Amino acid sequence: MTQRLAVIPARAGSKRIKDKNIREFCGKPMISHILDAAKKSSLFHKIHVSTESRMIEDIVKNLGYEIDFLRDSALADDHTGLLDVLSFVIEKYTLLGEAYDEVWMLMATAPLVSKDDLKSASKAYLSSDSDAPLKAITSFSIPIEWAETLDERSALEPVNKDALKVRSQDFEKKYYDAGLFYIYSIKDIQTFTKNKNLNYQGFIMPKIKSVDIDDLEDWQIAESFFKSLYS
Repeated sequence: MTQRLAVIPARAGSKRIKDKNIREFCGKPMISHILDAAKKSSLFHKIHVSTESRMIEDIVKNLGYEIDFLRDSALADDHTGLLDVLSFVIEKYTLLGEAYDEVWMLMATAPLVSKDDLKSASKAYLSSDSDAPLKAITSFSIPIEWAETLDERSALEPVNKDALKVRSQDFEKKYYDAGLFYIYSIKDIQTFTKNKNLNYQGFIMPKIKSVDIDDLEDWQIAESFFKSLYS
């Protein structure tokens, strides 16, 4: 039986939205939604919230989830990569005598992800011909070839003027990292530790579940989508 560890990074100190990971979202702390999805999926042997914050630890415990250890504060600044956090968590569990086949990174600010999304992603990962790690992706709403830059005078300059003459349906669809969840084998983490580079396979998520919550407008959009999906 595959032993899976879910790691949810949740450091304190969000700059654009204060306490974003634990701020109330549709009646519950933001992080509680992905915690519930992970638990209801029945995929994981253990769910671990990686935080350096005692306040976040207390909130997570009140939600019914134990935190076996806190994150090293040196791994809680703006420059720390999330794969470095995963490496730290795996090392700590190895010292505790716990071993896992798969390590999932679930984002605390992904409240629209459901248990069924996680189960579908697991099925896709296990049935894939690739041994690359998997990440959730979604498609751009319009062709990225139509991008324009805006200067200090609010004047627009096309990045590629010729591309503006091309119909949208004539461009190949492009995707981006949705920032929702990632699936790794232990070997993937070891590879990253050695050369800091990984190639991924993609699992396509609907745009309605892929809101990047960076500011309060994003927050309001995500709440509206959540209510339309789950209310």
